[in-house]
Amino acid sequence: MGTITRGIVCIGASHQTASLASRERFALSGPRGKELCAKLAEHADVLEVAALATCNRSELYIVASDIETVTRIAVAAFARLAEADPDELSTMLAVREESVAVEHLFRVAGGIESVVTGEAQIQGQLRSAHEDAREAGTCGPVLDRLFRRAVEIGKRARTETRIGAGHASIGSVAAELVASRRGGSLDDALVVVVGAGKMGTLAAKSLAARGARRIDVANRSVERAAAVAASSGASGVGVAFADLDAELASCDAVVSSTNAPHVVIGKERIEAAMRDRAGRPLVLVDLAVPRDIDPACGEVPGVHVFDLDDLERVVADTLDVRAEEVDAVEQLARDGAEEFRQWLRAEAATPQIRAMRERAEELRQVELERFLARMTHLGVEDRQRIDQLTRGIVNRLLHAPTMQLRKAAERT
Repeated sequence: MGTITRGIVCIGASHQTASLASRERFALSGPRGKELCAKLAEHADVLEVAALATCNRSELYIVASDIETVTRIAVAAFARLAEADPDELSTMLAVREESVAVEHLFRVAGGIESVVTGEAQIQGQLRSAHEDAREAGTCGPVLDRLFRRAVEIGKRARTETRIGAGHASIGSVAAELVASRRGGSLDDALVVVVGAGKMGTLAAKSLAARGARRIDVANRSVERAAAVAASSGASGVGVAFADLDAELASCDAVVSSTNAPHVVIGKERIEAAMRDRAGRPLVLVDLAVPRDIDPACGEVPGVHVFDLDDLERVVADTLDVRAEEVDAVEQLARDGAEEFRQWLRAEAATPQIRAMRERAEELRQVELERFLARMTHLGVEDRQRIDQLTRGIVNRLLHAPTMQLRKAAERT
């Protein structure tokens, strides 16, 4: 059997390559990413696969025996997910191979590929992608090391540079945006956060930090919603989705971030809420992909709707000290990618090393059995000592050629 030549490819879309409307068509959040990975893993050329889903990117990381074939398979899978022709996705899906793919993931981990430079939430999303792939059995030794290394580089970026200085999350920018629509302050504001996941939790804390008087959290689990509301630092309660209409009628702003595959807040719902608001304006901020809030809500008089694309424009206008740290994080990513490349090349020698050691063990066993067959007077302990002695000799003899094979592989 020949040696399998493994290659790494990253295929996906982000805020840099596709609009929000396009990204939500093939979002990999929730079960969609797991199902797609399971389907791809059925192909013989897909050796390992993991899906990274964030509010601004949906990417597949694949270890392939044939990168060209696997790229076609993955693009076709995205097309089916988006119900689109593969050619339509040519400008939306970025394809990165080998060291370029590795360095890209390390840049993502460092926070320099995010809408908010230096945002820290990506660390948890990397861990989730890694854990999902491990649980599904689609994460092998290459992706396991790749994602572990990415998390390490993300940590180093935040401890060795100032990339995370100040507010560095989508939630904090959402809070800033809501405040800007209220004259720069959230004092005395009542904000409803829809969704009690990580993004909703971060948004609630950011809103409280900006001075929101009360933060109510709506979620399927009222108990979970209450816990998030309490953790925000502001007063507030957990409410059921069934009570959301009453909240819409009384609040000043809504920040929504659920994993729902469909719209949660539609135009008719907002029209009904505005009839009870006596002309008071309402700010709606949508952090979800796919979107929670129907963009048509912005057509209702007095309603202001913002989504992730709008947040990106806000960030572009408010760059701060974090931008000065990008070069340092880029260097971490480059160094990490080079280190990973050397490891991957060394791993290419593993089949040869394994075969060499297996053959040496076979010979050792044959010669040991032949020797012990003549030494019938030896007891069990003596036989064990001789077994250990010969095993140690073989290991010492194989050490030098093992290292030579690994070094040769690194140079190729």
